[in-house]
Amino acid sequence: MVVVTPLATIALNLHTLNARAAQDAPLLWYLTRTTAVAAYVALTFSVILGMLRAIARTAGERLSWVVDELHTFIASLTAGLIAGHLLSLRFDTFIPFTWNNLLIPGDQPYLPLATNLGVLAFYTMTVVLVSSWFRSLIPYRFWRLLHVFSFVAFGLVTAHGLLAGSDASEPWQRALYGMAVGAVGFLTLLRLLGGKKKKVAVAEEA
Repeated sequence: MVVVTPLATIALNLHTLNARAAQDAPLLWYLTRTTAVAAYVALTFSVILGMLRAIARTAGERLSWVVDELHTFIASLTAGLIAGHLLSLRFDTFIPFTWNNLLIPGDQPYLPLATNLGVLAFYTMTVVLVSSWFRSLIPYRFWRLLHVFSFVAFGLVTAHGLLAGSDASEPWQRALYGMAVGAVGFLTLLRLLGGKKKKVAVAEEA
Protein backbone atom coordinates (compact mmCIF):
# COMPACT_ATOMS: atom_id res chain seq x y z
CA MET A 1 0.00 0.00 0.00
CA VAL A 2 1.41 3.35 -1.05
CA VAL A 3 0.72 6.31 1.24
CA VAL A 4 0.68 9.66 -0.53
CA THR A 5 1.40 12.58 1.78
CA PRO A 6 -0.16 16.03 1.24
CA LEU A 7 3.24 17.45 0.28
CA ALA A 8 3.75 14.68 -2.26
CA THR A 9 0.31 15.38 -3.70
CA ILE A 10 1.08 19.10 -4.01
CA ALA A 11 4.43 18.34 -5.65
CA LEU A 12 2.76 15.98 -8.12
CA ASN A 13 0.08 18.55 -8.98
CA LEU A 14 2.72 21.25 -9.46
CA HIS A 15 4.74 18.98 -11.71
CA THR A 16 1.67 18.24 -13.86
CA LEU A 17 0.70 21.92 -13.98
CA ASN A 18 4.23 22.99 -14.88
CA ALA A 19 4.44 20.40 -17.65
CA ARG A 20 1.17 21.62 -19.18
CA ALA A 21 2.26 25.26 -18.89
CA ALA A 22 5.57 24.50 -20.60
CA GLN A 23 3.71 22.88 -23.49
CA ASP A 24 1.12 25.65 -23.90
CA ALA A 25 3.41 28.68 -23.65
CA PRO A 26 7.04 27.50 -23.51
CA LEU A 27 8.72 30.87 -24.08
CA LEU A 28 6.84 32.75 -21.35
CA TRP A 29 7.00 29.80 -18.99
CA TYR A 30 10.77 29.46 -19.24
CA LEU A 31 11.13 33.23 -19.04
CA THR A 32 9.12 33.22 -15.80
CA ARG A 33 11.30 30.52 -14.29
CA THR A 34 14.57 32.09 -15.47
CA THR A 35 13.77 35.59 -14.23
CA ALA A 36 12.61 34.18 -10.87
CA VAL A 37 15.83 32.24 -10.24
CA ALA A 38 18.03 35.05 -11.55
CA ALA A 39 16.22 37.61 -9.37
CA TYR A 40 16.73 35.42 -6.29
CA VAL A 41 20.44 35.04 -7.00
CA ALA A 42 20.79 38.80 -7.58
CA LEU A 43 18.84 39.58 -4.40
CA THR A 44 21.05 37.24 -2.41
CA PHE A 45 24.24 38.90 -3.67
CA SER A 46 22.76 42.33 -3.01
CA VAL A 47 21.94 41.41 0.58
CA ILE A 48 25.39 39.86 1.07
CA LEU A 49 27.18 42.95 -0.24
CA GLY A 50 25.02 45.20 1.93
CA MET A 51 25.85 43.13 4.99
CA LEU A 52 29.57 43.17 4.19
CA ARG A 53 29.38 46.96 4.12
CA ALA A 54 27.65 46.99 7.50
CA ILE A 55 30.15 44.53 9.02
CA ALA A 56 33.07 46.60 7.76
CA ARG A 57 31.52 49.76 9.20
CA THR A 58 31.00 48.08 12.57
CA ALA A 59 34.61 46.88 12.59
CA GLY A 60 35.88 50.34 11.73
CA GLU A 61 37.13 49.21 8.32
CA ARG A 62 36.49 50.74 4.92
CA LEU A 63 35.63 48.79 1.78
CA SER A 64 36.42 49.86 -1.75
CA TRP A 65 33.93 52.12 -3.52
CA VAL A 66 33.55 49.26 -5.99
CA VAL A 67 31.57 47.33 -3.37
CA ASP A 68 29.11 50.22 -3.01
CA GLU A 69 28.71 50.55 -6.77
CA LEU A 70 28.30 46.81 -7.21
CA HIS A 71 25.73 46.67 -4.42
CA THR A 72 23.71 49.44 -6.05
CA PHE A 73 23.98 47.89 -9.51
CA ILE A 74 22.91 44.40 -8.37
CA ALA A 75 19.98 45.85 -6.40
CA SER A 76 18.79 47.64 -9.56
CA LEU A 77 19.35 44.46 -11.57
CA THR A 78 17.17 42.59 -9.09
CA ALA A 79 14.39 45.11 -9.66
CA GLY A 80 14.67 44.65 -13.44
CA LEU A 81 14.51 40.86 -13.16
CA ILE A 82 11.48 41.07 -10.88
CA ALA A 83 9.78 43.33 -13.42
CA GLY A 84 10.49 40.73 -16.10
CA HIS A 85 9.10 38.00 -13.84
CA LEU A 86 5.86 39.93 -13.28
CA LEU A 87 5.45 40.77 -16.97
CA SER A 88 5.92 37.16 -18.04
CA LEU A 89 3.33 36.04 -15.48
CA ARG A 90 0.90 38.72 -16.60
CA PHE A 91 1.01 37.80 -20.28
CA ASP A 92 1.19 34.03 -19.85
CA THR A 93 -2.36 32.90 -20.63
CA PHE A 94 -2.03 29.48 -18.97
CA ILE A 95 -2.65 30.93 -15.49
CA PRO A 96 -4.86 34.03 -15.75
CA PHE A 97 -2.95 36.49 -13.57
CA THR A 98 -4.28 40.04 -13.63
CA TRP A 99 -2.40 43.12 -12.45
CA ASN A 100 -4.55 43.02 -9.30
CA ASN A 101 -3.36 39.48 -8.63
CA LEU A 102 0.27 40.49 -9.07
CA LEU A 103 0.12 43.73 -7.10
CA ILE A 104 -2.58 43.23 -4.46
CA PRO A 105 -2.62 40.38 -1.90
CA GLY A 106 -5.88 38.47 -1.96
CA ASP A 107 -7.62 35.69 -3.83
CA GLN A 108 -5.09 34.28 -6.28
CA PRO A 109 -5.52 31.90 -9.23
CA TYR A 110 -2.37 29.96 -8.29
CA LEU A 111 -1.21 28.91 -4.80
CA PRO A 112 -2.72 31.90 -2.93
CA LEU A 113 -0.37 31.82 0.09
CA ALA A 114 2.78 31.53 -1.99
CA THR A 115 1.65 34.18 -4.46
CA ASN A 116 0.66 36.61 -1.71
CA LEU A 117 4.08 36.16 -0.10
CA GLY A 118 5.57 37.16 -3.43
CA VAL A 119 3.39 40.27 -3.59
CA LEU A 120 4.46 41.30 -0.09
CA ALA A 121 8.09 40.65 -1.03
CA PHE A 122 7.67 42.94 -4.02
CA TYR A 123 6.56 45.83 -1.82
CA THR A 124 9.29 45.33 0.79
CA MET A 125 11.93 45.32 -1.95
CA THR A 126 10.36 48.41 -3.49
CA VAL A 127 10.66 50.24 -0.16
CA VAL A 128 14.34 49.31 0.14
CA LEU A 129 15.22 50.16 -3.45
CA VAL A 130 13.36 53.48 -3.63
CA SER A 131 14.80 54.58 -0.27
CA SER A 132 18.29 53.84 -1.66
CA TRP A 133 17.65 55.87 -4.79
CA PHE A 134 16.57 58.85 -2.66
CA ARG A 135 19.04 58.26 0.16
CA SER A 136 20.37 61.82 0.03
CA LEU A 137 16.86 63.14 0.78
CA ILE A 138 16.17 60.81 3.73
CA PRO A 139 17.57 61.16 7.27
CA TYR A 140 20.27 58.53 7.79
CA ARG A 141 18.60 56.85 10.79
CA PHE A 142 15.32 56.54 8.92
CA TRP A 143 17.11 55.15 5.87
CA ARG A 144 18.83 52.54 8.06
CA LEU A 145 15.47 51.59 9.52
CA LEU A 146 13.93 51.18 6.07
CA HIS A 147 16.89 49.09 4.96
CA VAL A 148 15.99 46.46 7.55
CA PHE A 149 13.19 45.52 5.15
CA SER A 150 15.84 43.91 2.95
CA PHE A 151 15.98 41.02 5.44
CA VAL A 152 12.19 40.78 5.39
CA ALA A 153 12.21 40.78 1.59
CA PHE A 154 14.85 38.05 1.47
CA GLY A 155 12.82 35.86 3.83
CA LEU A 156 9.58 36.44 1.91
CA VAL A 157 11.18 35.74 -1.46
CA THR A 158 12.76 32.55 -0.14
CA ALA A 159 9.41 31.34 1.22
CA HIS A 160 7.69 32.35 -2.03
CA GLY A 161 10.19 30.40 -4.09
CA LEU A 162 10.02 27.30 -1.92
CA LEU A 163 6.23 27.24 -2.02
CA ALA A 164 5.57 28.37 -5.59
CA GLY A 165 8.72 27.62 -7.55
CA SER A 166 8.31 24.99 -10.23
CA ASP A 167 11.82 23.72 -9.52
CA ALA A 168 11.63 23.96 -5.72
CA SER A 169 11.79 20.18 -5.35
CA GLU A 170 14.86 19.86 -7.58
CA PRO A 171 18.20 19.20 -5.78
CA TRP A 172 19.95 22.11 -7.48
CA GLN A 173 17.20 24.52 -6.46
CA ARG A 174 17.21 23.30 -2.87
CA ALA A 175 20.99 23.66 -2.85
CA LEU A 176 20.64 27.24 -4.11
CA TYR A 177 18.18 28.13 -1.36
CA GLY A 178 20.33 26.40 1.23
CA MET A 179 23.49 28.25 0.22
CA ALA A 180 21.69 31.60 0.06
CA VAL A 181 20.05 31.21 3.48
CA GLY A 182 23.28 29.84 4.95
CA ALA A 183 25.36 32.75 3.65
CA VAL A 184 22.91 35.42 4.83
CA GLY A 185 22.48 33.67 8.17
CA PHE A 186 26.24 33.42 8.71
CA LEU A 187 26.80 37.10 7.90
CA THR A 188 23.90 38.07 10.17
CA LEU A 189 25.49 36.17 13.05
CA LEU A 190 28.89 37.69 12.24
CA ARG A 191 27.41 41.16 12.25
CA LEU A 192 25.65 40.64 15.57
CA LEU A 193 28.77 39.24 17.23
CA GLY A 194 30.95 41.96 15.70
CA GLY A 195 28.66 44.68 17.01
CA LYS A 196 28.70 43.15 20.47
CA LYS A 197 32.51 42.95 20.53
CA LYS A 198 32.80 46.58 19.47
CA LYS A 199 30.50 47.72 22.27
CA VAL A 200 32.50 45.70 24.82
CA ALA A 201 35.75 47.22 23.58
CA VAL A 202 34.36 50.76 23.83
CA ALA A 203 33.11 50.06 27.38
CA GLU A 204 36.54 48.73 28.43
CA GLU A 205 38.32 51.80 27.01
CA ALA A 206 35.97 54.08 28.94
